[in-house]
Amino acid sequence: MPAAVDASTTQMRTQLPVLLAVFALASAAQTPQKVIDNYLAAEGGAKALARIHTATIDGSLTEESTGQSGSYSLIIKAPDRFYSEIIAGPDRAVEAFNGMSAWGQASPEGARTLTGEAAAQAEAAGRYWNSRLVDLKKNKLSVQFLGATTVGGRNANHLQVLLGAGITREVFFDAQTHLILREVTPVEQIDYDDYRAVEGIPMPYHLEIRHGSQQYQVAVTRIAFNSAVEDSVFDFPREERTPLPDMKELILELTRNQKAIDELQKQYTCHLTTEEMKTDSKSRTTSRTTKEFEVFNIAGEEARHLIAKDGEPLTGSAKQKEDDRFNKEFARLTKKEADPNEVKKQAKEEAKEEAQISDFLRTVRFGNARRERFRGQDVIAIDFGPNPDYKPKKTIENIIYRLSGVIWIDEQARDVARLEAHFNSAAKIGGGVVASIEKGSSFVFEQAKVNDEVWLPTYDEIHLGGRLLVLKFKANQVDRYTDWKKFRAESKIITAQE
Repeated sequence: MPAAVDASTTQMRTQLPVLLAVFALASAAQTPQKVIDNYLAAEGGAKALARIHTATIDGSLTEESTGQSGSYSLIIKAPDRFYSEIIAGPDRAVEAFNGMSAWGQASPEGARTLTGEAAAQAEAAGRYWNSRLVDLKKNKLSVQFLGATTVGGRNANHLQVLLGAGITREVFFDAQTHLILREVTPVEQIDYDDYRAVEGIPMPYHLEIRHGSQQYQVAVTRIAFNSAVEDSVFDFPREERTPLPDMKELILELTRNQKAIDELQKQYTCHLTTEEMKTDSKSRTTSRTTKEFEVFNIAGEEARHLIAKDGEPLTGSAKQKEDDRFNKEFARLTKKEADPNEVKKQAKEEAKEEAQISDFLRTVRFGNARRERFRGQDVIAIDFGPNPDYKPKKTIENIIYRLSGVIWIDEQARDVARLEAHFNSAAKIGGGVVASIEKGSSFVFEQAKVNDEVWLPTYDEIHLGGRLLVLKFKANQVDRYTDWKKFRAESKIITAQE
């Protein structure tokens, strides 16, 4: 046998056991549920983990590049609250979710309320840490097995945990002990080591945290389960010197101003770009469609004239058809607005809205009010969530009761700058027979001042899942309003034929 062939054969024989071991590892962990089940068993069982309502982890740390020493804290409270703090020398980084809103702090900046993706990531982190991967369905988590790999020289099973639309966390489980070796998010990587039993549950006593350009070595000094943790721990830090207005009075004033905005909005037109995302069963985006409209506000409704789709202007018969449709809709709404009976109907609608505002004020509780800067404006940010002292009686109250979020109010104008909310539990209409909205559904609404005259919508975003009768639905859409300008009520679209 030639020497080269003999060497190759010897090499294959040497590597074969390793290849077989890797293949066996991958085969043994072929389903994500099996990986999760092994992890729960290694942690003492799902029931033992489910009994943990609070957890506190404290430790000392060193930042590797500077040698700065400091401290680390992670405090968790069911169902979704958490507080994470890293202090290294003069630097301090905090991220928290209080059940209604998320906030963060990074030296030398002060605390600020998180918005958009950062807020969604924080809310998801709270759910993830409190769930401890127990009862994935109840906690709206789904997992995908990404294969066998190695972490720090150890064989590991790699899972991707989906916590919401586009929000994932990579989790690596030791193939031998089944405990977590590493977690990776878009902004952070945490490696876990030196597991020791705490009340029968293995917990890591050494962490390596990579956050941005910093890398911290953490020696855990204390872990406690189910100790008393006040809700105030998770609240935005209060440093108010000037008294804040009464929250309910502020909301009522806000409502009156919003009605004035609705009237002024009828004098304006704008450009609207919508982006619709379709997702699969795991909430992964499968396609995107963009549409561009001219928007007119008539008789309390938006009349939308489609002018482009996926970046291409409408032409030919498609444009003619849309122009004809819009002109009919414009004429119908203009006639409706001039109808004397419409005035009476509008008065009834306003009375209904007043009642809904009362429903809102009864059903929610406000808290953690603070002053902030938002998009260059001085605002008052207020958290809201279910009022534990009130039992919903109406359908609208039942829906509102399941909402939590934060509202930013321009302090001078007393107008909404931003509203961000999510459903902290499923909302049912008609006992769930008529319709239901899934837990985790969320929406965002923003306004800005236009022409130094009026606050008008600039952005909204919706991620909604649920069921209407027997039909399931899922909506993921972003709307961007730009180029607001006044228009004449007699305007109409001139077609090529005219």
